[in-house]
Amino acid sequence: MSSRPWPGKSRSLSELLRPPRGFAPTKPGKVFFCFLAAVIFVAMLTGNNLLFLIIAFLLSFMVVSGIESEMNIRHLDVNRTPSPEIYTGMPGEIFYTIRNPRQDSVRLVLYDEGRIDIPALTRGVREIFRHERTFSRRGRHVLGNMTIFTTYPYGLFRKSITFHMKTPVIVFPAPIACSPGLFDGDSGEGMGSGSESISHVRAYVPGDALTSIVWKKQHLGFVSRVVQGCGDCGSVLVLQPGGDLERKLGQAVFLVLEWWKSGMSFGISFNSHFSGLGASVAHKTAILSALALLDHLEEPEIRDFPKGCHVVHL
Repeated sequence: MSSRPWPGKSRSLSELLRPPRGFAPTKPGKVFFCFLAAVIFVAMLTGNNLLFLIIAFLLSFMVVSGIESEMNIRHLDVNRTPSPEIYTGMPGEIFYTIRNPRQDSVRLVLYDEGRIDIPALTRGVREIFRHERTFSRRGRHVLGNMTIFTTYPYGLFRKSITFHMKTPVIVFPAPIACSPGLFDGDSGEGMGSGSESISHVRAYVPGDALTSIVWKKQHLGFVSRVVQGCGDCGSVLVLQPGGDLERKLGQAVFLVLEWWKSGMSFGISFNSHFSGLGASVAHKTAILSALALLDHLEEPEIRDFPKGCHVVHL
Protein backbone atom coordinates (compact mmCIF):
# COMPACT_ATOMS: atom_id res chain seq x y z
CA MET A 1 0.00 0.00 0.00
CA SER A 2 1.44 3.34 -1.04
CA SER A 3 0.83 6.59 0.75
CA ARG A 4 1.85 10.19 0.70
CA PRO A 5 1.03 12.70 3.45
CA TRP A 6 -2.47 14.11 3.23
CA PRO A 7 -3.64 11.71 0.50
CA GLY A 8 -7.39 12.09 1.01
CA LYS A 9 -9.60 14.87 -0.29
CA SER A 10 -11.99 14.85 2.67
CA ARG A 11 -10.23 15.69 5.92
CA SER A 12 -11.40 16.47 9.40
CA LEU A 13 -10.96 19.93 10.90
CA SER A 14 -8.17 18.69 13.18
CA GLU A 15 -6.27 17.38 10.16
CA LEU A 16 -6.70 20.65 8.30
CA LEU A 17 -5.37 22.63 11.26
CA ARG A 18 -2.50 20.24 11.97
CA PRO A 19 0.87 21.56 10.69
CA PRO A 20 2.27 19.53 7.76
CA ARG A 21 5.56 18.95 9.58
CA GLY A 22 6.45 18.06 13.12
CA PHE A 23 9.21 20.15 14.64
CA ALA A 24 11.12 19.77 17.90
CA PRO A 25 14.57 20.95 19.01
CA THR A 26 17.18 18.40 20.00
CA LYS A 27 19.45 18.91 23.02
CA PRO A 28 22.04 20.78 20.92
CA GLY A 29 19.14 22.74 19.41
CA LYS A 30 17.98 23.86 22.85
CA VAL A 31 21.48 25.08 23.61
CA PHE A 32 21.47 26.94 20.29
CA PHE A 33 18.17 28.65 21.10
CA CYS A 34 19.39 29.64 24.56
CA PHE A 35 22.54 31.14 23.07
CA LEU A 36 20.48 32.97 20.43
CA ALA A 37 18.12 34.37 23.07
CA ALA A 38 21.07 35.54 25.17
CA VAL A 39 22.68 37.31 22.20
CA ILE A 40 19.37 39.00 21.31
CA PHE A 41 18.94 40.16 24.91
CA VAL A 42 22.45 41.57 25.13
CA ALA A 43 22.15 43.21 21.69
CA MET A 44 18.90 44.93 22.69
CA LEU A 45 20.51 46.25 25.88
CA THR A 46 23.78 47.45 24.35
CA GLY A 47 22.79 48.29 20.77
CA ASN A 48 26.07 46.79 19.57
CA ASN A 49 25.99 46.39 15.77
CA LEU A 50 28.37 43.43 15.89
CA LEU A 51 25.91 41.54 18.07
CA PHE A 52 23.11 42.26 15.60
CA LEU A 53 25.35 40.87 12.88
CA ILE A 54 25.86 37.71 14.95
CA ILE A 55 22.08 37.43 15.41
CA ALA A 56 21.57 37.68 11.64
CA PHE A 57 24.16 34.96 11.12
CA LEU A 58 22.50 32.65 13.68
CA LEU A 59 19.04 33.21 12.18
CA SER A 60 20.29 32.52 8.65
CA PHE A 61 22.02 29.39 9.97
CA MET A 62 18.68 28.25 11.42
CA VAL A 63 16.83 29.00 8.16
CA VAL A 64 19.37 27.02 6.13
CA SER A 65 18.99 24.12 8.55
CA GLY A 66 15.21 24.17 8.11
CA ILE A 67 15.45 24.24 4.31
CA GLU A 68 17.97 21.38 4.20
CA SER A 69 15.91 19.19 6.55
CA GLU A 70 12.74 19.91 4.53
CA MET A 71 14.41 18.88 1.28
CA ASN A 72 15.69 15.74 3.00
CA ILE A 73 12.20 14.39 3.77
CA ARG A 74 10.11 15.96 1.01
CA HIS A 75 8.85 13.75 -1.86
CA LEU A 76 9.35 10.52 0.09
CA ASP A 77 7.22 7.64 -1.20
CA VAL A 78 6.49 4.90 1.34
CA ASN A 79 4.89 1.46 0.99
CA ARG A 80 4.05 -0.86 3.88
CA THR A 81 3.37 -4.57 3.25
CA PRO A 82 2.70 -7.07 6.05
CA SER A 83 3.91 -10.63 5.66
CA PRO A 84 1.21 -12.92 4.15
CA GLU A 85 1.24 -15.12 7.25
CA ILE A 86 1.42 -13.64 10.73
CA TYR A 87 0.57 -15.79 13.75
CA THR A 88 -0.48 -14.81 17.25
CA GLY A 89 2.38 -14.45 19.71
CA MET A 90 5.01 -15.03 17.03
CA PRO A 91 7.16 -12.30 15.44
CA GLY A 92 5.71 -11.32 12.07
CA GLU A 93 7.56 -9.31 9.47
CA ILE A 94 6.38 -5.94 8.17
CA PHE A 95 8.15 -4.75 5.02
CA TYR A 96 8.68 -1.10 4.11
CA THR A 97 9.80 0.18 0.71
CA ILE A 98 10.94 3.80 0.67
CA ARG A 99 12.03 5.96 -2.26
CA ASN A 100 12.87 9.60 -2.87
CA PRO A 101 12.47 10.27 -6.62
CA ARG A 102 13.94 13.80 -6.46
CA GLN A 103 17.18 13.61 -4.48
CA ASP A 104 19.27 11.63 -2.00
CA SER A 105 18.09 11.47 1.60
CA VAL A 106 20.23 10.76 4.65
CA ARG A 107 19.84 10.21 8.40
CA LEU A 108 16.19 9.18 8.36
CA VAL A 109 14.34 7.32 11.08
CA LEU A 110 11.03 5.54 10.44
CA TYR A 111 8.77 5.02 13.44
CA ASP A 112 5.87 2.57 13.22
CA GLU A 113 5.42 0.86 16.60
CA GLY A 114 9.17 0.48 16.44
CA ARG A 115 12.24 2.32 15.20
CA ILE A 116 13.97 1.67 11.88
CA ASP A 117 17.17 3.61 11.15
CA ILE A 118 17.66 4.54 7.49
CA PRO A 119 21.24 5.75 6.96
CA ALA A 120 20.79 6.88 3.35
CA LEU A 121 18.51 6.70 0.31
CA THR A 122 19.84 7.04 -3.22
CA ARG A 123 17.71 9.19 -5.50
CA GLY A 124 15.16 7.11 -7.40
CA VAL A 125 16.20 3.82 -5.81
CA ARG A 126 13.53 1.97 -3.82
CA GLU A 127 15.04 0.57 -0.63
CA ILE A 128 13.43 -2.26 1.35
CA PHE A 129 13.47 -2.45 5.14
CA ARG A 130 11.90 -4.96 7.50
CA HIS A 131 10.67 -4.84 11.05
CA GLU A 132 9.32 -7.61 13.29
CA ARG A 133 6.11 -7.06 15.19
CA THR A 134 4.27 -9.41 17.54
CA PHE A 135 0.48 -9.40 17.90
CA SER A 136 -1.01 -10.65 21.15
CA ARG A 137 -4.41 -11.66 19.73
CA ARG A 138 -5.72 -13.19 16.55
CA GLY A 139 -8.16 -11.55 14.19
CA ARG A 140 -8.29 -8.37 12.17
CA HIS A 141 -5.86 -5.56 12.98
CA VAL A 142 -5.23 -2.20 11.34
CA LEU A 143 -1.75 -0.69 11.17
CA GLY A 144 -2.01 3.08 11.56
CA ASN A 145 0.01 6.13 10.64
CA MET A 146 3.77 6.13 10.19
CA THR A 147 6.25 8.91 10.90
CA ILE A 148 9.64 9.61 9.34
CA PHE A 149 11.88 12.15 11.03
CA THR A 150 15.36 13.51 10.47
CA THR A 151 17.92 15.61 12.34
CA TYR A 152 19.80 16.46 9.15
CA PRO A 153 21.88 18.58 8.54
CA TYR A 154 23.23 20.00 11.84
CA GLY A 155 21.39 17.96 14.45
CA LEU A 156 19.75 21.03 15.96
CA PHE A 157 16.13 20.17 15.18
CA ARG A 158 14.08 17.07 14.56
CA LYS A 159 11.68 17.54 11.67
CA SER A 160 9.11 14.85 10.98
CA ILE A 161 6.56 13.97 8.32
CA THR A 162 3.52 11.77 9.01
CA PHE A 163 2.11 9.36 6.46
CA HIS A 164 -1.60 8.85 7.01
CA MET A 165 -2.44 5.29 6.01
CA LYS A 166 -4.43 2.31 7.22
CA THR A 167 -3.07 -1.16 6.45
CA PRO A 168 -5.33 -4.12 7.35
CA VAL A 169 -3.70 -7.25 8.76
CA ILE A 170 -5.29 -10.60 9.62
CA VAL A 171 -3.39 -12.41 12.38
CA PHE A 172 -3.81 -16.19 12.35
CA PRO A 173 -4.06 -18.36 15.48
CA ALA A 174 -0.74 -19.82 16.58
CA PRO A 175 -0.42 -23.47 15.54
CA ILE A 176 -0.67 -26.04 18.33
CA ALA A 177 0.75 -29.49 17.58
CA CYS A 178 -1.75 -32.31 17.82
CA SER A 179 -2.33 -35.87 16.69
CA PRO A 180 -6.04 -36.33 16.02
CA GLY A 181 -7.32 -39.78 16.85
CA LEU A 182 -10.38 -39.95 14.63
CA PHE A 183 -10.40 -39.97 10.85
CA ASP A 184 -13.65 -41.17 9.32
CA GLY A 185 -13.69 -42.19 5.66
CA ASP A 186 -16.08 -43.83 3.26
CA SER A 187 -14.47 -47.20 3.86
CA GLY A 188 -15.04 -46.92 7.58
CA GLU A 189 -11.36 -47.41 8.27
CA GLY A 190 -9.69 -45.20 10.80
CA MET A 191 -6.31 -43.65 10.96
CA GLY A 192 -4.55 -41.55 13.55
CA SER A 193 -2.57 -41.99 16.66
CA GLY A 194 -4.31 -45.21 17.60
CA SER A 195 -5.31 -46.86 14.32
CA GLU A 196 -3.00 -46.12 11.41
CA SER A 197 -3.19 -48.28 8.29
CA ILE A 198 -0.20 -47.95 5.98
CA SER A 199 -0.80 -48.57 2.28
CA HIS A 200 2.79 -48.23 1.00
CA VAL A 201 5.84 -46.05 1.22
CA ARG A 202 7.28 -43.64 -1.32
CA ALA A 203 10.35 -41.46 -1.70
CA TYR A 204 10.43 -38.50 0.66
CA VAL A 205 9.30 -35.21 -0.84
CA PRO A 206 10.40 -31.90 0.77
CA GLY A 207 7.44 -30.65 2.78
CA ASP A 208 6.26 -34.08 4.00
CA ALA A 209 5.43 -34.15 7.70
CA LEU A 210 8.25 -35.48 9.85
CA THR A 211 5.81 -37.91 11.48
CA SER A 212 5.32 -39.65 8.12
CA ILE A 213 9.02 -40.49 7.64
CA VAL A 214 9.90 -44.18 8.07
CA TRP A 215 13.20 -43.95 9.92
CA LYS A 216 13.74 -47.73 9.96
CA LYS A 217 14.12 -47.77 6.16
CA GLN A 218 16.96 -45.29 5.94
CA HIS A 219 18.98 -47.78 3.87
CA LEU A 220 16.49 -46.99 1.07
CA GLY A 221 16.92 -43.26 1.55
CA PHE A 222 14.27 -41.08 3.18
CA VAL A 223 10.81 -42.56 2.57
CA SER A 224 7.36 -41.44 3.72
CA ARG A 225 4.32 -43.45 4.71
CA VAL A 226 1.18 -43.28 2.58
CA VAL A 227 -1.94 -43.97 4.61
CA GLN A 228 -4.47 -46.37 3.16
CA GLY A 229 -7.57 -44.74 1.80
CA CYS A 230 -6.20 -41.21 1.47
CA GLY A 231 -6.50 -41.24 -2.29
CA ASP A 232 -6.60 -38.01 -4.18
CA CYS A 233 -9.70 -36.63 -2.49
CA GLY A 234 -7.90 -35.40 0.62
CA SER A 235 -9.15 -34.61 4.10
CA VAL A 236 -11.79 -32.38 5.65
CA LEU A 237 -11.46 -30.88 9.13
CA VAL A 238 -14.76 -30.46 10.97
CA LEU A 239 -14.84 -28.13 13.98
CA GLN A 240 -17.46 -28.93 16.59
CA PRO A 241 -18.60 -26.86 19.58
CA GLY A 242 -17.22 -27.48 23.04
CA GLY A 243 -13.84 -27.23 24.68
CA ASP A 244 -11.32 -24.41 24.52
CA LEU A 245 -11.95 -22.47 21.31
CA GLU A 246 -8.47 -20.96 21.08
CA ARG A 247 -6.77 -24.32 21.53
CA LYS A 248 -9.07 -25.90 18.97
CA LEU A 249 -8.28 -23.17 16.45
CA GLY A 250 -4.54 -23.60 17.06
CA GLN A 251 -4.82 -27.33 16.42
CA ALA A 252 -6.82 -26.66 13.26
CA VAL A 253 -4.10 -24.32 12.00
CA PHE A 254 -1.47 -26.98 12.71
CA LEU A 255 -3.36 -29.62 10.70
CA VAL A 256 -3.96 -27.24 7.79
CA LEU A 257 -0.26 -26.39 7.62
CA GLU A 258 0.74 -30.06 7.80
CA TRP A 259 -1.68 -31.02 5.03
CA TRP A 260 -0.54 -28.16 2.85
CA LYS A 261 3.13 -29.11 3.30
CA SER A 262 2.35 -32.69 2.25
CA GLY A 263 0.72 -31.47 -0.96
CA MET A 264 -2.63 -33.15 -0.31
CA SER A 265 -6.04 -31.57 -0.86
CA PHE A 266 -7.79 -30.39 2.28
CA GLY A 267 -10.76 -28.40 3.45
CA ILE A 268 -12.49 -27.22 6.60
CA SER A 269 -16.06 -27.10 7.78
CA PHE A 270 -17.56 -25.22 10.74
CA ASN A 271 -20.95 -23.72 11.50
CA SER A 272 -22.51 -23.20 8.03
CA HIS A 273 -19.17 -22.77 6.26
CA PHE A 274 -17.41 -25.27 4.03
CA SER A 275 -14.24 -24.17 2.27
CA GLY A 276 -14.22 -26.88 -0.37
CA LEU A 277 -11.11 -28.88 -1.16
CA GLY A 278 -7.86 -27.46 -2.49
CA ALA A 279 -4.11 -27.47 -2.07
CA SER A 280 -3.07 -24.00 -3.26
CA VAL A 281 -1.51 -21.21 -1.22
CA ALA A 282 -4.62 -19.06 -1.75
CA HIS A 283 -6.82 -21.90 -0.44
CA LYS A 284 -4.63 -22.28 2.65
CA THR A 285 -4.64 -18.52 3.29
CA ALA A 286 -8.43 -18.34 2.94
CA ILE A 287 -8.87 -21.13 5.52
CA LEU A 288 -6.41 -19.56 7.96
CA SER A 289 -8.19 -16.21 7.59
CA ALA A 290 -11.55 -17.83 8.31
CA LEU A 291 -10.10 -19.44 11.44
CA ALA A 292 -8.61 -16.12 12.56
CA LEU A 293 -12.00 -14.39 12.34
CA LEU A 294 -14.05 -17.19 13.92
CA ASP A 295 -15.69 -16.05 17.16
CA HIS A 296 -17.91 -19.01 18.10
CA LEU A 297 -18.67 -22.59 17.11
CA GLU A 298 -22.04 -24.21 16.50
CA GLU A 299 -23.03 -27.64 15.25
CA PRO A 300 -21.75 -27.88 11.66
CA GLU A 301 -24.57 -27.75 9.14
CA ILE A 302 -22.65 -29.32 6.24
CA ARG A 303 -21.91 -33.00 6.65
CA ASP A 304 -21.93 -34.26 3.06
CA PHE A 305 -18.39 -34.12 1.74
CA PRO A 306 -16.82 -35.38 -1.50
CA LYS A 307 -16.78 -39.15 -1.80
CA GLY A 308 -13.57 -40.79 -0.66
CA CYS A 309 -12.24 -38.01 1.56
CA HIS A 310 -11.40 -38.50 5.20
CA VAL A 311 -13.05 -36.42 7.88
CA VAL A 312 -11.23 -35.20 10.98
CA HIS A 313 -13.30 -34.04 13.94
CA LEU A 314 -11.98 -31.51 16.47
